[in-house]
Amino acid sequence: MELEEALRAHAEQVAALVKSAGRYVSALKAWQKACATGHLSEREKAAAKALEVAAGLPAATEEASAAWSFDGRGWLESGAWREEIRATAAEQYGLRVLPEDDLLVSSPVLVRAQPARVALLIGRENWPKLRPQVVAAQLKALRERTAGGNSQQLVDSLQAACEKLGGKGADFVKFKDAYDLFSLTPGWKKDNPPAAFAQALYALHRSGLTTTRRGATFQFEFPSGDPRKSDVFTVIAEDGRPIRYYGLFFRD
Repeated sequence: MELEEALRAHAEQVAALVKSAGRYVSALKAWQKACATGHLSEREKAAAKALEVAAGLPAATEEASAAWSFDGRGWLESGAWREEIRATAAEQYGLRVLPEDDLLVSSPVLVRAQPARVALLIGRENWPKLRPQVVAAQLKALRERTAGGNSQQLVDSLQAACEKLGGKGADFVKFKDAYDLFSLTPGWKKDNPPAAFAQALYALHRSGLTTTRRGATFQFEFPSGDPRKSDVFTVIAEDGRPIRYYGLFFRD
């Protein structure tokens, strides 16, 4: 059973409990009102109703609780989460999300499972809300929100790396060299694995930005010939095409 289906069925059981609880609260309120007005026959009727409804609540609650058998951790460990979220994102939001190894790629963020926490990691955020339609909605919101949000900061950092590595006046930086330089900052590489850096480059590429804050224009350099695999950052674009990034040229 898929998680979406399991949650929908379970929600129906909980809805029935909420309805019964509502009848119980209504009986209690009628009971309270009868006490306030001294309407003894109404008090008796409301008390009897409250007892009747309350009697069925423990068993119904226990039954609903016991009915939940979905193994969230197993769902994450098996990788089934990737296909269900991918399909939901496509069907409900027209969002292209692609599997890549044990990840989901929803540019510009990566999604990975955290089975021990029964949660996902969306970008750097721990995300315990696993319902596929909720995850898909979050991915759509992130795509819209980050279309160019962090790209300005990235290209400015790449320009600074270019000058740090090549000296003042340098006009080209290889992404692998910039990545290695950024990785000297304690903790940076842990938060920015190569796949995440590649997604950040993709976000910059499609952001529409053309200049750094200092006014330099820039242009992507794509690999030619047979470069070392470690020198190339590859992403899968929204249309399913692989895009390979090598470096960036700057022009004042």
